[in-house]
Amino acid sequence: MSIIGVIMGELLVSKNGIGYLIMYGSQVFNIDLVIAGVFILGIISYLMYLIVDRFEKKET
Repeated sequence: MSIIGVIMGELLVSKNGIGYLIMYGSQVFNIDLVIAGVFILGIISYLMYLIVDRFEKKET
């Protein structure tokens, strides 16, 4: 769920940042920009998941 949330959040508000990089790359048919943006979003979402998971384990 965190991956979907990060990707949708980035693509909906893509005036700058990683979401903009993905949208711009798809408009100019530069697949390298799109893949790099999705890869970076995947890493960010995984790190966010780890942070939330640690907080949940700490509370129990």
